[in-house]
Amino acid sequence: MSANMKNVRTVTLAAALIALTIVADGALRIVVWMGLEVRFGFLFLAVISYLFGPVAAFASGVITGMLAFLLFPTGFPFDPRFDLNSGLAGIIYAVFLYKRNVKSEYFIIWILSAKVAVNLICNIIINTYLLRGYMGSAAEVLTIARLFKNIVLLPVEIVLMFVIIKFVADYARRYKFLNGV
Repeated sequence: MSANMKNVRTVTLAAALIALTIVADGALRIVVWMGLEVRFGFLFLAVISYLFGPVAAFASGVITGMLAFLLFPTGFPFDPRFDLNSGLAGIIYAVFLYKRNVKSEYFIIWILSAKVAVNLICNIIINTYLLRGYMGSAAEVLTIARLFKNIVLLPVEIVLMFVIIKFVADYARRYKFLNGV
């Protein structure tokens, strides 16, 4: 990561991806039901994880969580644990995707594994636990809705991740934003 971050074009790409993550998490969120939202910031966080690794992914997840909260408040009070959870999601994406070959026939399996792990650990278990502090027993009802939402949207999210990561990887390689991607 550090060798790539000395390149101005690479830092510019990282900043643009962070900005896209913030906008996709805040402005493009779709409220399905009270406390249940569909967001698209995970796409660009996964791209950051794929291109730059776990350290940059963690930092990007925390930064985008905080800035998205400031720019697009949800009504809940600020809780940095949600931002740390976004950073954890970035680390999980990086564990599965960093330095993987997008042209490999197994790349879709890595994306599937990453998305299932993030949905289960971060979206269902940790976020629901954190929401329980604000919503009390209503969070238990929300857990079932969150589980259903994450299962139903999983195939769409996997296809979107595959298309976006493949596009950005080809673009970054073609225009020499990164070495060795």
